[in-house]
Amino acid sequence: MIALALSGGGARAMAFHLGCFRALHDRGILDHVQAISSVSGGSVLAACWAYRGEDFDAFDKHVVEVLRRGIQGDIVREVFGSLEGLKIIATLLFTGTLSSLIWVLKFTTSRLRLFLGIPTLPLERALQAAVHVLPVWGSLTTAFEAGLSRRLFGDTTVDRVRRPNLAVIINACDLTTGTAFRFGSGRSGGWRFGDVQGAAPTVAKAVAASAAFPILLPPLIETFEFEKKGERHSHTVALTDGGVFDNLGVAVLEPGRAHDHAQIEPVTHLITLNAGGGQFDVSRSHPYWWVGRVARSFEAVHRKAQDAVYQRLHKYAEVGDLQAFGMIYLGQQDDKLPWAPADLVKRAQVKDYPTDFSPMSEENIRLLTSRGEQLTHIIVERYLSDLTN
Repeated sequence: MIALALSGGGARAMAFHLGCFRALHDRGILDHVQAISSVSGGSVLAACWAYRGEDFDAFDKHVVEVLRRGIQGDIVREVFGSLEGLKIIATLLFTGTLSSLIWVLKFTTSRLRLFLGIPTLPLERALQAAVHVLPVWGSLTTAFEAGLSRRLFGDTTVDRVRRPNLAVIINACDLTTGTAFRFGSGRSGGWRFGDVQGAAPTVAKAVAASAAFPILLPPLIETFEFEKKGERHSHTVALTDGGVFDNLGVAVLEPGRAHDHAQIEPVTHLITLNAGGGQFDVSRSHPYWWVGRVARSFEAVHRKAQDAVYQRLHKYAEVGDLQAFGMIYLGQQDDKLPWAPADLVKRAQVKDYPTDFSPMSEENIRLLTSRGEQLTHIIVERYLSDLTN
C-alpha cells in the first residue's frame, strides 16, 4: 500500500507539496495512494485533495488561488465581520479577567506558603483547577476554523472522504496530555482518552487544530465524549499544531504502529514530503538574543527528532518492513542529489520563504511548486521506480 506523509510549514508547505502532487499525478502514482497523513500547512493541502472531490486540474487551480489570496485575510474577516469577533471579546473580558485574578491569587498564596509557612497548597490546586473550567467561546483559532469552513470545506466531516479507497489522518497535538490527537477518516481521538464518539468532527475543525501554530494561534479548546476500553468519559482537550508532536506526519504510518484512526493496511511504500528549509545558514545567524536563541533551540530539537525518524525509515527499508520509501525534501542540499535538471530551482531560492499563510506572489508559487515537481521526479526515478512500472 502506498502512503503519503505531508509535513507542516504553512503556505510554503502547501506550495511545495502541490508541486510534489503534480509530479506524482504526472507519473500515475497519486491516484494509487491509499493513505495520507498530514500536519499543519500540509493538512490544508491534504484536506483539499481528499474532501473536495475535484479532478486534478481543478484541484491544482483552486490551491493556487488559495495561495495567491492567502488564509490570514479569512481569519481577519471572521474576527471583524462575524459573530466570532464578539465571542473573542466575550472570552477576553470574562475568562481573561478571571484568569488574571486567579493568577494573582495563586501567586499571593504561594508566597504565603513559601515565606510564612501557611498551608495554602490545597487552595492553590483548587485555583489551578478553576482555570481549566473557564469557558473559551472564541479565539483566533476558532476564527481560523470558521474561515476554513466558509471558504474551503463547509460542514464536511472527516469521515466523508471524496477520493475512492483513500484513508486520511490529520494530526494535531493535545497540550493537556502532551500526546498526539488524530482526526481520522476511520476514527478520531488519541491513546490517552480513546476514540471520539458521536458525530465525526468537521474537516475545518481538524485542519484548524492541526495548523494552530502555537506562537501565533491559541489551542483549539474542545470537549468530546470518548470511549476507551468500553467506558465513556467526557474530556476537554487543547489542540495545537501537529508539528509540536510530529512535524512530518510519519509516526502513524510507520511499520508496527497502530493504524486504527485510518483503518489502513500495512504500508509498503512511504513517500514523505518535507517542506523544511534544511541545514542552518551559519553565515547569517547569530542567535544571541532571547527570541533568536529560543527559536533556534526549538528548531534544533525539531530537526534532531526528524533525523531520528528518517533513520528509522531507512532501517525499515533495509530490513524489509518497507519495500521502499522516498524522502522529497525542500531543504535537500542540491549537490547531494543523484542528478538534477539544468533548470533546477535552487534550495537557496526557496528555503527561507515564511511559514505563515499570507498571500503568495506568482513568482514564489512558481519557485516552490517547481522545486517540488523537480525533486519528486528525481526521487521517484531513483528510489520508487517500481511504482511507475
